[in-house]
Amino acid sequence: MELSRKIIILIYGRAFSFILSLIIPLILTRLLVKDDYGSYQQLVMIYAIVQAILLFGMPQSLLYYFPRKEISDRPLLIKQTWSILIVSGLLVITLFGITSQTMESIFPDHHLQPFIFLLGIYIGIMLSVMPLQNLLILEDKETTAMWSMIGFTVIDIIILPSAAWYNPTTLGMVHGIILTSIIKFVIVIFYIYKNYLSKLETRESYYQEQLAYGIPVGLTAMIYVININIDKYMVGLFFSSSVFAVYYLGSLWAPMFGWITQSASQVVMPRMSKAYNNNNLLQIRELYANSVEKLAFIFLPATVLLALIAKPLILTLFTDNYEDTVPIFSIYLLLLPTYALNLGWILMASGQTKFLLRLAMFMSIINIILSYGFLTTLEGDNRLLGIPFATVAVTWISTIVVMYKSLNTLESTLSESYHWKKMVTIGAISALSAIPIIALLSLELENKIFLISSIVIYGITFLFTSFKFNILNDNEINLVKSFLPFKN
Repeated sequence: MELSRKIIILIYGRAFSFILSLIIPLILTRLLVKDDYGSYQQLVMIYAIVQAILLFGMPQSLLYYFPRKEISDRPLLIKQTWSILIVSGLLVITLFGITSQTMESIFPDHHLQPFIFLLGIYIGIMLSVMPLQNLLILEDKETTAMWSMIGFTVIDIIILPSAAWYNPTTLGMVHGIILTSIIKFVIVIFYIYKNYLSKLETRESYYQEQLAYGIPVGLTAMIYVININIDKYMVGLFFSSSVFAVYYLGSLWAPMFGWITQSASQVVMPRMSKAYNNNNLLQIRELYANSVEKLAFIFLPATVLLALIAKPLILTLFTDNYEDTVPIFSIYLLLLPTYALNLGWILMASGQTKFLLRLAMFMSIINIILSYGFLTTLEGDNRLLGIPFATVAVTWISTIVVMYKSLNTLESTLSESYHWKKMVTIGAISALSAIPIIALLSLELENKIFLISSIVIYGITFLFTSFKFNILNDNEINLVKSFLPFKN
């Protein structure tokens, strides 16, 4: 119950942050022309790749080491973590400065060249911001972590649209994200200095040990980011910036929902790490099975509902200019169920980061081959629409491999580690709850009315049926009620 409460607090925070963050593309797609918005999102994609490796797995290493260290040893762990990240930040700023100069000589007309050095500054600063939420969760400050997510999102909402309004170009957006990163950096450094660095005692460092764990994690994260963005690289290379803007909005949604799995991971994985250290495989199995079931309860109905409301949702949020986003969005929805199954937590908790790295590299190669194959063999609209299928296929293959390896680590079977009966029931209820929405489609309602009606009707139908089939029980209902502001 307590574990579920911690996870729900984080999910609430990320859900609210996600909803708030939608304000940003809503405004930007109206203030920026497609080419500028596409270029800005290409810079965001570069940021996602580079920060994944240059974090050196430090956020994950906190989840691994923090629960294993005595309280008196933790200030040293924090010092090491942020020392590595600050040095890494200086390195990335230097590298991006060199890259900018090189591009100016070799590709002086490249549309991203003027922004590369500024992007390096943004990445270098943000590296020291990223581990804060993991740290707060490890300190059992889930509520503070939730408010930090929301607060950082509010900073983005205030500054980024203002930057776009003041200077509606790619350069204006880059100046905006740098300002947000500086504000966040000051907040993070103040927090860790007050709570850890000011209490630091002289102890023997273990940088090599921490990096030996973290670097494979960082490489794995980078390759994972590359895998889910290979299609975007292909689109960026072979299509215009305006097409990229359309494609990016369609491909953005499924990965965004990873914050739900991330919330669970930040709470569950440290407990798995501690249990594995104590050779308690049964506890890990229980944590794993319960996590998969509860995540399936979120992702399976979300997949069905979003598939039904895809077109009115996209048109309402981003205007008719982005109608071509709808089929791309629909294809990417096939990724959502993998977020309930592709949980590398057991492998992370047991220190099998090198296996995850090898798997990610192998899947990346397959993804590149498939993506390029679809791009060069298909014609017309299918040339663009065929690309995301490669990412979906590779992700499902990776999911199956991770599940198999996790079972071997647990010395367990499928029936012992997965509540299959409940998961099949959840899938059936998700499909049945779609029947009233299909009926609504025939009424040809205005988009906004259809969206609101569909979400409300589907939600009520799914929750009522789940309760009747005992998928949603009294304990879970009482848990949700405990978060309501006006409960008795």
